[in-house]
Amino acid sequence: MFYDPAGYLDFLRSLEPDFNGAGTLPMCRDGAVVAVGKSAAFMYGKFVAHYPEAAQLPVFIVVPHGSDTFGIPKEHVVFSTHPHITQESFVAAERLLDFLTRLDPGLVCVLLSGGSSALLERSGDPGNTMEVNDRLLKSGLPITEMNRIRIENSLIKGGKLAALFPKTEWRVFVMSDIPFDRGERLVGSMPFYREDLENTELYVSADSDTLHDALLKMLPRETLSVRRFTGGVDELVSILANSVKSSLPCTLVTGEPLLKIASGAEGCGGRMSHLALSFYRHLPENAELFALSSDGVDGNSPFAGAIVSKKRSIPEEKIARALGEFDSAALLDEYGFELRSGATGINLNDFVILKLKN
Repeated sequence: MFYDPAGYLDFLRSLEPDFNGAGTLPMCRDGAVVAVGKSAAFMYGKFVAHYPEAAQLPVFIVVPHGSDTFGIPKEHVVFSTHPHITQESFVAAERLLDFLTRLDPGLVCVLLSGGSSALLERSGDPGNTMEVNDRLLKSGLPITEMNRIRIENSLIKGGKLAALFPKTEWRVFVMSDIPFDRGERLVGSMPFYREDLENTELYVSADSDTLHDALLKMLPRETLSVRRFTGGVDELVSILANSVKSSLPCTLVTGEPLLKIASGAEGCGGRMSHLALSFYRHLPENAELFALSSDGVDGNSPFAGAIVSKKRSIPEEKIARALGEFDSAALLDEYGFELRSGATGINLNDFVILKLKN
């Protein structure tokens, strides 16, 4: 399926955000487009293809360093940091506020995707905000709780940025990476929308189910399908082990497994590599496991995740050591099991496919 980076990128970039929910948008002369997140540049290209008149509007785009800008002129793009909030996050927010203040737009079309929580920030205590975010990254908390805490520590998150411009109409299109009910309202800790703000509207353009449905079309009819998984990595290992015992030909899981990183752990890895290495012990000889992150960056590793089989044998003592040190990606790469795609420009959760061969 996804044995090489090019095929992986082609599949992900074939996904189509749905912008029809807003109907016909009044692209007024004093309008603007703001795109923020790991998928910001991808969304902008798709948005102007759907609304060609939007290509004439002023645009402000914020993406993580190393992102593909999909041919967008660099003067429209601001690069910031992810997953850590840094001084660049505060600079990016001030540049966005300057852009909006200078234009004083009547309408802003926002294209928002995951990763925005780190890319933009304004705070009364920047040092504390950065420290809180660093602790959250290792906490193992659900993303909904993490983003609620981030909102409490921010001067722009939780709709506070939109509230600074009460005369502006905000139309917010979201590619949601939060697989919880109403998770789209917390994407990027949501600076641009709040339910009680009458000048804001929110539309879901894509989410975890978009990815799940596209993958399901590629798999056998008998596939066990698990959507919006938000349990722990160990729980997911158990689900996969049970599917092996049941001799199911294929299992598909999409969502965001939880993984708490031990204090002081400095290993290389993320949720998907940790899952793949944890499950390796249960993996039969006639099976392959794909454990991949749709954004192309699994945790603090340079990999999208892992594709593991028993074609190479990893000693148990190495597995135990790597899991204990949260160094799963380094070990899996040593045995040739990691996939390096680079940042994909898409961010719709992780996915796991377990395939049993006949």
